[in-house]
Amino acid sequence: MLCTYNGERFLKAQINSLLQQTWTNLEIIVSDDCSTDATKAILRSYESDHRFSITYQPQNLGAISNFEFATAQAKGEYLAFCDQDDIWLPEKIEKLYDTIGNKMLVYSDSILVDEEGQSLQKNLSQLRRMGDVHDTRGFIFSNVVWGHAMLVNRKLLPDVLPIPSGIPHDIWFAAKATSLTGISYVNEPLTLYRQHSQTVTTTLAQKAGTRALVKRYKDFEEKRYWIEVLKDNETAFPSFYEELYRLFSQKAKGVFVWPLFFFLLKHESRLFRFTYKNYMSRLIEIRKLSRGEHKA
Repeated sequence: MLCTYNGERFLKAQINSLLQQTWTNLEIIVSDDCSTDATKAILRSYESDHRFSITYQPQNLGAISNFEFATAQAKGEYLAFCDQDDIWLPEKIEKLYDTIGNKMLVYSDSILVDEEGQSLQKNLSQLRRMGDVHDTRGFIFSNVVWGHAMLVNRKLLPDVLPIPSGIPHDIWFAAKATSLTGISYVNEPLTLYRQHSQTVTTTLAQKAGTRALVKRYKDFEEKRYWIEVLKDNETAFPSFYEELYRLFSQKAKGVFVWPLFFFLLKHESRLFRFTYKNYMSRLIEIRKLSRGEHKA
């Protein structure tokens, strides 16, 4: 599935990479979210290709609703998602298909490239500790599965649609698939992941100044909501999620939550399994996560 919106600059390169896949039995679902640039003109040049099913939305749906619409149009047994600005390597689908087995989801490594498609000499696996995943707790404070790098079994769809409001589809799909069957990993870059000023998901660390209290409290509320979503959907660790949600919610009192600090410390190896942080860095992170938040 390819969701587009004002993607004229990089769209042709992405579409051409789809057409060059070694796995040729492809159904390419495109949903354009009312683009105002040349995106529609680019898409129209592919309308005669039987592999394409293209919808031009009459009004802007927003990224999540457009993604859900495109997903619902797919008829294949397996679904792969692509952004309008990345490039798939030729064997991507074939290698993901060969690995997924009885799992609901498989994902791979990616190479970070700049706006011109030139390598930044860094892979996602150098930023996150990737591998097969059988425990959802790593997704609470981090992620290793990006939408552009995964293949899912359509049997997963009843469990993930509709997507909870405000939750990115990739981490949601990954967490649900992990809770159901675990997920597999292909230790090889299969996508060129473009980094530029319009990228929706920021991957490389950005230098930030002191955040306003209102921003910090908003971040706290979003993280608490994500923990609540996991609590309501995870069956393997119910008592863990109930306790984490209870303790994390106490941050709203505006004071340091020592019980949360010790709870996170007890489970730090699971909570931070996707990161390369050493123990001291994890300890500093746990201290930050345990401090109180004041609503401005």
